[in-house]
Amino acid sequence: MVYRYRVIETLHLLEDIRNQVFVQLVNLASDGELRETMELFEEGDYYTFELDHFENLNDVNVNKLLSLCKELEVIFESIQNMNAVRLEEIQRGEDTSPYEGY
Repeated sequence: MVYRYRVIETLHLLEDIRNQVFVQLVNLASDGELRETMELFEEGDYYTFELDHFENLNDVNVNKLLSLCKELEVIFESIQNMNAVRLEEIQRGEDTSPYEGY
């Protein structure tokens, strides 16, 4: 039980890291190559970016972060599949600790 909890905890960590890297990728692109595009948005506008929005950019830093995001997704899916962790376990895993009552 403790090992499985650690696997799920690892998946949460990988998800958080991927999200942080992706936010930084968006920030770099927004201040760099996509600056003119970003100026078209008004304060309060909402847009959901996807990895493929950054595929054809020339910024080396953005490309490295893009590759890292993709690799983190591959690792996440691999660990999830090898351990047969269902999406429901990942979602509710944040509230479940094997150490409760110790």
